[in-house]
Amino acid sequence: MFGAALSWDVLAAAGAGAAVSLLLAIVHLRVLVPRLPEPDPDEVGAEVIAAKPRYRDLVTPARTAVLSVLAMAAGAATSQVPAWGRGIWWVWAGSVLTLVAVDQATTFLPVRLWRWCLAEGLIAAAVTAALVSTRPADLLACLVLGAVTAGLFWLVWRLGAGLGFGDVRLAAGTGAVGAVLGLEGGAAALMATALTGVLIGVGTTLVRRFRPSPWGTVFGYGPALWLGPWGALAVSGAPWQ
Repeated sequence: MFGAALSWDVLAAAGAGAAVSLLLAIVHLRVLVPRLPEPDPDEVGAEVIAAKPRYRDLVTPARTAVLSVLAMAAGAATSQVPAWGRGIWWVWAGSVLTLVAVDQATTFLPVRLWRWCLAEGLIAAAVTAALVSTRPADLLACLVLGAVTAGLFWLVWRLGAGLGFGDVRLAAGTGAVGAVLGLEGGAAALMATALTGVLIGVGTTLVRRFRPSPWGTVFGYGPALWLGPWGALAVSGAPWQ
């Protein structure tokens, strides 16, 4: 009897996660992305602007379909996250997914779009904390690990290791979202991010040997940062059960 109830609870959580994440992804892609201001050529260089697709041109049927499938799958997977942290993970699965899709296509993480994601994440954290029993220590762990992760990436950025400052901002989310699974989950998210980043970098280099790109060997690190918490979730074994 208890097992059946738990199964229905998990199915309901998966359905809610898929629906909310899909809605967030579509709104961000179809409404916010086309309205993003283009980078200033004086700041990033005319050659970068020449290679970069315009934000409004990113809204295509193919990209909409791919993001929709990914958002629903990721949102459904959040049923394995502790209930108090699902709101943050829904934002990660939908809103932040669109942000990193922009990074993948343009190598830019627009600060305006990141601010929307940040605001939604804070609202989601506040709402779920109010609705679900949450230990203050859990929320504090998310804030601390997010700050520590951002600090580590800030140091890498300052050393000129090829990251942009947008990656530093996004790294804070990777740490905070991973910490919903506990400190071990946060550490696993960072390791998964590093491994994914290496794989994406090697794959990009190999592909561009045969299909040259105006970006050369440059690629967006946002997808690796986004995938980190999902890697942690895959190995965590649903710790809340």
